Amino acid sequence: MLELYAVTNFFIIKIKSNKMITTLTTIFISLASGLIGALISTIIYIKREKRMFRVLTLKKFAANRYDILGEQFTESLNEIFVVFNDSPIVMKELNDFHNIVTNRQGTDSANDGLVRLYKAMCKETKIKYDHFNDYFFLKPFNVKNAKIQ
Repeated sequence: MLELYAVTNFFIIKIKSNKMITTLTTIFISLASGLIGALISTIIYIKREKRMFRVLTLKKFAANRYDILGEQFTESLNEIFVVFNDSPIVMKELNDFHNIVTNRQGTDSANDGLVRLYKAMCKETKIKYDHFNDYFFLKPFNVKNAKIQ
């Protein structure tokens, strides 16, 4: 008969049978796999939630670009700082755009900065934009002023 001693926090257990060793091993492996599964699920959930917030901010940014002086567009610009704060690319472009706007560097500079910010956000959220030119980013859909026949 195999004798094995297991030390716990308060006492020593003398294990005398192979059946008991097998049972304890099964319990330990089950607990470990459950903890690992929960950890992996939590990590995946956090990444998914983070991407969802980024996509929602980008969506809000794009949806309100028809009125760049409006409250909703300004709100989405201010939201970028919070949602993309761990993205150096987006933070750089946001800072550059902020400097252009606050220093009143002109429409061409502002448009260029806006497009660079837009593309950085798309890149971070893994939304493809290669099939659109810069004009697409600057000229939003607005059919209310269009003459459709």
